[in-house]
Amino acid sequence: MNKDSKIPVGPIIRKYSLANAIKFHGTANSQAVIGKLLAERPELRSQAQDIIEQVNRIVTEVNKIPLADQIAELQDLAPDLLEASKERRVKELPALQDAKMRKVVTRLPPEPSGYPHIGHAYAGYINWYYARKYRGRLILRFEDTNPRNVQKEYYEAFKKGYQWMEIDWDEELKVSDDMPYFYEKARELLERQEAYFCTCQADVIKEGRRAGTPCPHRQDIGDKNVAIWDKIIDGKYKEREIVCRLRVDMNHPNAVMRDPNIFRIIDYPHPFQGTQYRLWPTYDFANALEDHRNGISHILRSNEFASRDELQAYIRDLFQLPQPLIQEWSRFTIEGSPVSKRKIRPLIKSGFISGWNDIRLTTLAALRRRGIIPEAIREMTREVGLSVAQPVLDWSVLLGINRRLVDPIANRYYAVTQPSLVEISNAKPHTAKIPFHPDFKDRGTRTITIKDSVYIDGQDANRLKNGDIFRLKHGYNIQVQRKTKKAIYCSYAGDDLDQAEFRIQWVIDDSIPMELRYPDVLFIKGELNSSSLRKVEGIAEHAIREVKPGTIIQLERKGFGFIDGNGEKVNINMTE
Repeated sequence: MNKDSKIPVGPIIRKYSLANAIKFHGTANSQAVIGKLLAERPELRSQAQDIIEQVNRIVTEVNKIPLADQIAELQDLAPDLLEASKERRVKELPALQDAKMRKVVTRLPPEPSGYPHIGHAYAGYINWYYARKYRGRLILRFEDTNPRNVQKEYYEAFKKGYQWMEIDWDEELKVSDDMPYFYEKARELLERQEAYFCTCQADVIKEGRRAGTPCPHRQDIGDKNVAIWDKIIDGKYKEREIVCRLRVDMNHPNAVMRDPNIFRIIDYPHPFQGTQYRLWPTYDFANALEDHRNGISHILRSNEFASRDELQAYIRDLFQLPQPLIQEWSRFTIEGSPVSKRKIRPLIKSGFISGWNDIRLTTLAALRRRGIIPEAIREMTREVGLSVAQPVLDWSVLLGINRRLVDPIANRYYAVTQPSLVEISNAKPHTAKIPFHPDFKDRGTRTITIKDSVYIDGQDANRLKNGDIFRLKHGYNIQVQRKTKKAIYCSYAGDDLDQAEFRIQWVIDDSIPMELRYPDVLFIKGELNSSSLRKVEGIAEHAIREVKPGTIIQLERKGFGFIDGNGEKVNINMTE
């Protein structure tokens, strides 16, 4: 006996499961479904345990179905629920504290030491959002005071990444252009005895900070430190021989405040400043002063910098500068997908991934090749918001949002994997006019003529039995007569839709070869996932030949994909 027969509510559970899944990007929630069910059938509360088991089972089944098929099934079961499921309130970010119209100034502060990733897009969108909401200004400011890390190509990569995200800025700056200003302020601190030079080894400095032990150079004051500054500029010291430290408090509860470094020697040519500077400010020193110099009203960033806030505020206080408002959120991660250059570079070097735009990564270049659109990242940012909880997301959140957004813009095409030949008898040639999108007839149709054979997907072929009647989508019904290793032999079985047990997409013999690439997470429980990229060969309808690379399409019953190359073989990066 079917489990649902004890309580005949299976169809009700299924329709609410489908509706909830469609509303939330393809993933239903059991509790929400139970709430809907009991609202319609309150007499079932006494049978709660049986109900929960059924709901959990059906929700699990529904969540395995592609979103397009969920929509199609709900259209048949309960079209009124389908319309309600499509209605979504546009979520916005909360009001910004102490924000005044036309007075808000925010910044995009990337270090051009690598390629922009989803975290940069997240923070970038938040800063852009508030600058535009309050009709203020947004500054693109490259944090480039470590010449050993920065490269010209990365400056351009960030600009292209922000442009792809449709984030525009009002002014573009390089922090390294303000080196004379930093030098002036550093000399001022030395003269005021707020800073000193230290020649201790790095491990000695680290241990002293840990133990709260003052450095012997801490007693050096006045002209001696100013003279050392001049000697460094003249090349008297080498890299790692000396650092300039702020004189704060070696017993401060925040270890960051225990006489931090504010300048160090880096003898390496800068991509824009060349070799004219060798004494470079640390991030904290440059950032604290630059935010004031740029008139930043609100610092909006992830809380990985939280321990540095106190130091930067202290530096501003030393110069009697006003304090900007700081709002931070927890840095989010996508489980199994690193953003760290330290983790990614070895994978590129070993050849495990193809480069910074490999579709398994979360760089913006990779997300674009995966078929993620900017609005999906923006919507995800609004959904997660400025949460101080540590959000660890999986790909389903972003992909679910993306599916909903690309559904109306992606044209539909037929393709099959593990193609199986179907020979058809007793059928006249049939010319099918297939719309590129079922909801947008104005996009036109393509014409395909079925003669006496087609190719269907291997999975569909495997489930067919002798006597089965199925429909070739946009064609007619055929009945299986016999199956051999060479082909499936069928005969024409009329046009009655009700007679067909299921519908199958197909291609004809003018199809083109294709490769579908399915990305997965790079790491599972900290271990490299050797199966993180699956490639599947198949054939696609000839009309795909006309689709330009960079276009997002939907392969019917397979999902959305990004046309990554369209030569002799069409390469499609699947988004799910």
